[in-house]
Amino acid sequence: MPLFNKNPIRSAATDVSAAIVVSVAHFATKYLTSLHAFHLTQTSIAILAISALLFMIMMHHRMDGQVMSQTQEEMAVIGIFALFWVVAVIGYRSYTSKQGGGGGVTDLAVPKASPQDWWQSDPCAKDGVYCVYEEYTLMSDYEVSLVNDNMQEFYVRFYGPAETPFAGGVWKIHVELPDQYPFKSPSIGFMNKIFHPNIDELSGSVCLDVINQTWSPMFDMINIFEVFLPQLLRYPNPNDPLNGEAAALLMRHPKEYEAKVKEYVQRFATKEAADAATDKNEEDDQDEEMSDIGSISDDGE
Repeated sequence: MPLFNKNPIRSAATDVSAAIVVSVAHFATKYLTSLHAFHLTQTSIAILAISALLFMIMMHHRMDGQVMSQTQEEMAVIGIFALFWVVAVIGYRSYTSKQGGGGGVTDLAVPKASPQDWWQSDPCAKDGVYCVYEEYTLMSDYEVSLVNDNMQEFYVRFYGPAETPFAGGVWKIHVELPDQYPFKSPSIGFMNKIFHPNIDELSGSVCLDVINQTWSPMFDMINIFEVFLPQLLRYPNPNDPLNGEAAALLMRHPKEYEAKVKEYVQRFATKEAADAATDKNEEDDQDEEMSDIGSISDDGE
């Protein structure tokens, strides 16, 4: 067992491997913020891994080197160094975030303040324009058009996911952000028709738990248009329908359901149909405003 008795690093290749592993571990900690995990969870996993590797090495020495080879033992020690570095960096960043220092990952620590203090410290709670602008920037890869220059109400062009009956379809999704966004879920609806068990054919309302009941402030518009809506179209839930005909057809005659979905895509889910649906909606809004003005003037007389 020459690892501890003679030379801790047997060759230059092992030395390079150790440096690479530690470097990867260091840079990996810079991206842990995107996982929205707690420091405690990250540190606990790393400590458990270190303990497991140390246990393997101890058993290896107690059994006179019969558990693993010399190379495997060296790799285990390198792994311990890398994991220890991860723990050290996470602990330091957690400490600096609590002290208010720059570079701390404040969004990963469990907030100790009251919900009211947390609300007041959030930039979206102080200024809705900040939050809406942030969402608008995130949606730069999508075709977004504002409604009456209102950044809290807009249309998003949405394409049906590939390898589904909805593939090739184009829909305009109406999005309205409440004043309490992101603590309150946005309101979304399909402007042009779609045949789906969980989408109302007439109003375009969407039955989706993650938007209606289980919404979290950690979600954003990218989640809706890249995950939630595509998943809803791929895996409809006929047991909680807004369109009873589509739900019944899906459960009893899946092939007929797929054919009708494709028929709706060809008839109502074209670029022209999507644009026409939004134009019609804007005309209806203008007619309502004119009728309201007329009724006010009649009351004044």
